[in-house]
Amino acid sequence: MAPRPLTDVRAARLGLAVAVVVVGAQAVVGAAWSLSHDDPTELELTTRCLEREKGLTLEETTDDPVAASAQGGTLRTIVEGNLVTLSVATSQAEAERLRAAYASSNPGVRLDVRGRYVALWLRDPSRSQRQATYDCAY
Repeated sequence: MAPRPLTDVRAARLGLAVAVVVVGAQAVVGAAWSLSHDDPTELELTTRCLEREKGLTLEETTDDPVAASAQGGTLRTIVEGNLVTLSVATSQAEAERLRAAYASSNPGVRLDVRGRYVALWLRDPSRSQRQATYDCAY
């Protein structure tokens, strides 16, 4: 018995079957990779950016109870000679809570709230000092 000739319908079905197999394999590989690799947090991305791209040295924030309450984490560094404590909030409501807590405990604080990042500066920041923190916000 001779094999049947490849008709347009059979070619379309074969092409569709190959496409389904390829897409299914990609989905399986993607799911396996996603389960075995955790995405970095915003704080980890910010830390990496400030260290690698801006060349800053970071330290833990140990003596700031407001920053310690930030659910996204906190870090402290010196940008162009000005000490800054960055707190990462997990929501806009939390960012507002952090801002209000700083403002009520010390009305003269130098706060800079941008999105879910709350920056507490030791002195009034310059435009380039602020920009360094903005560049590393995710």
